[in-house]
Amino acid sequence: MFPEIQGLSVVNTSEVPVVGKSFLFDFVSGDFALRNGSLVECDGLDAIKVWIEKILRTEKGRFKIYDVTEYGCRLEDLLIGNNYSAAFIEAELKREIEDALLQNPNISAVSNFSIERTASGIIVSMEVETNDAGTNTVTVTF
Repeated sequence: MFPEIQGLSVVNTSEVPVVGKSFLFDFVSGDFALRNGSLVECDGLDAIKVWIEKILRTEKGRFKIYDVTEYGCRLEDLLIGNNYSAAFIEAELKREIEDALLQNPNISAVSNFSIERTASGIIVSMEVETNDAGTNTVTVTF
């Protein structure tokens, strides 16, 4: 059906895309995890969890380094100083988070959101379906 082209190789597109190296990050202390004085490299589900937390904590459009991409999530307008109803805020949080997370080629779906307001912030839990690690619950505290 397709013409044969000399020197052209076929790439298997069913493999899980590699998005680079990832290192464990402790978002509570605000620093990378160290083992024997070296950064701790992570992969698979751990790398995806670090990526999720990082993209959700990066406000879209705030940092010039991300100007050429759609990296980040617009959450501050929803969480700080507004007069929106709780139902609207919850719906927009879900939409913003889902849009941000689906940028990762290893994430195929985001569902079953749980949003809880606390005295110090907000806790968002969701199920994230990945191409290689199945469905896992991820919780992020803002």
